[in-house]
Amino acid sequence: MTAGRKLLGWGLVPLLLLAPCLLAQGSVWIITAPLLLLLGWMSFLARVVPQVQWRWEFIAEALAVACLLGVGSHLFLRGLWRRFHAETPEARPWPVRWSVSLLTLLVLLFLATMATVGAAHHVGWLVSTREPLVVSSWFRPGGFRERLERERLCEFALLQAREGVTMEHLSRALLRSEDTREVAERMFVASRRGPGDALGILVFPRDPTELEEIGGTRCGTGAERARLVPSREVSEFLSDMNVRPGGAP
Repeated sequence: MTAGRKLLGWGLVPLLLLAPCLLAQGSVWIITAPLLLLLGWMSFLARVVPQVQWRWEFIAEALAVACLLGVGSHLFLRGLWRRFHAETPEARPWPVRWSVSLLTLLVLLFLATMATVGAAHHVGWLVSTREPLVVSSWFRPGGFRERLERERLCEFALLQAREGVTMEHLSRALLRSEDTREVAERMFVASRRGPGDALGILVFPRDPTELEEIGGTRCGTGAERARLVPSREVSEFLSDMNVRPGGAP
């Protein structure tokens, strides 16, 4: 056994011993990460390919251009090769496979350029986003701060609505305020009239996954202070006929 294999084997031992502990704590990424790296492209293709709209006229046009480019480059390179080897009649002609290889290399360079631009775009998006790259399922340091932001947004929206601001113009008021602009960009705001014509405001995340996880924040309709509501109650709130969606678009 070589030194490299021994080092790899000894490196896998602590990982195998640590894996059950991580799984017991809920860190399923230790299994999902390798599976996604190896087989994630299969689920991606299964999800994306049915949504692709095949434009056969463009496909035929691309194939025609590729054929013309391949034939033209082969004729040009064959003539150039013959001119450079005019003094050596025994030199073999320019092989077709060399032209095919050059054309294939050109296509691969084009695809690599597109992939690089796409990767750079996504890296820039990840760097510029306000959301954290990873979120712990056990401890969320910003959870309390986010809850206070939602409560402040709900109470501010309720105050604006009671002062006569309609739900159609409430989004401008929320985005105009420095205190609520950031959270208003990530939340929906809805209102309805309760018993005694009491106005109620509901704030809930735009992200469906986040909505399912944390629910929403409700204020008004007899309860002046904001309180958390589960996602099921958010759905019931929105299904009411008197709901009027508003907030930041």
